[in-house]
Amino acid sequence: MLSRFQQLSGSAVSVVLAVLFAGVVVSVVVLEPGVIVGGDDPGPSVESVSGETTVTISYTDATGAAQTATVSGVDPTRTSAADDWAIVDRSSLPPALRAVDDGPAHGVVGFGEWALVGATKTATVPIDGTTLTVVVPAGRDVDPDRKVGFIEAFAGPYSLSGDTDSVVLVSVPDTFPNRGLMYADDRGYVTTESFWDGDAHSVWIHEYIHARQDFRTADGMTWFREASARYLSQRFMQEQYEGVTTSDVHAALAGRSEDTAVTLANRTTWDGTNGHYYVGARLLAAVDAEIRAASEGDHTVVDVFWAMNAEDDPVTIERFVELVERWTERDQPWIRDAIEGDRPIPERHERSN
Repeated sequence: MLSRFQQLSGSAVSVVLAVLFAGVVVSVVVLEPGVIVGGDDPGPSVESVSGETTVTISYTDATGAAQTATVSGVDPTRTSAADDWAIVDRSSLPPALRAVDDGPAHGVVGFGEWALVGATKTATVPIDGTTLTVVVPAGRDVDPDRKVGFIEAFAGPYSLSGDTDSVVLVSVPDTFPNRGLMYADDRGYVTTESFWDGDAHSVWIHEYIHARQDFRTADGMTWFREASARYLSQRFMQEQYEGVTTSDVHAALAGRSEDTAVTLANRTTWDGTNGHYYVGARLLAAVDAEIRAASEGDHTVVDVFWAMNAEDDPVTIERFVELVERWTERDQPWIRDAIEGDRPIPERHERSN
């Protein structure tokens, strides 16, 4: 089933929380190496307001002084008194807690505007010149060892290059607004508990690929970020996992025919929709087929992704076409036409297998 699989154990974290649900204060204690937290007083007594939750965090700062931080207005679906954790607005934390956010082995793990505070399970693997860590709130039905193992097995065989030092993915409840989201600091979240979406895609790989996108794009190439994450997720799954077939990828590429009005180079035609995900993925499938055919399978669109990461300037449409032509050794004017909407995308992805 897996081409490769690696498991590593995560380390314990420590923070003390007092979470108030409907007027009942519950104190929880988790261990964190190197930080002294807790004490006899779980924090001030607070009240639930309009169904929201107040979280009290007791900790000891770097001077050894006992401190308490209270965060109100927390979404109750993003806390667990039984399992000792809460996800709060990152800006609501005092500087002392934000300061320990230099690694997921601490009791505070920041990702974008959010922070996971409290008990977690973690797993880390080295992969393609970086490190990948999956962080899971305690009690959540997600095995971080399996998740890093799957990503390492399915995405590890591909060199994406770039200067990414580390990637952190946090498993969060599905009350977050997206199935997955990667922030600029290469930390993101995934709401789906399963690794495989059941078709030809994996949100976990999709978000990991986003973290490896170290290139900048010019206006006409903005679509490439989501399109490449979607297409490469499909290809990685098809090539590394027996549960996803070439037919599954073709079916996924053929879907969403209503997106034919999307012009990739014109953001106003797809802004606020997912149209560029699907139209862009179909274009990249055609590009991939062209590269594989011209190189007799020695090169793929992954080589273009790698080359884009090596670029110093924002990648324009012209530069993207040039990079494809590097690997096909022939002119490919149809790519620019397809991006700008002057010609439909050729049905070449049937050859991409």
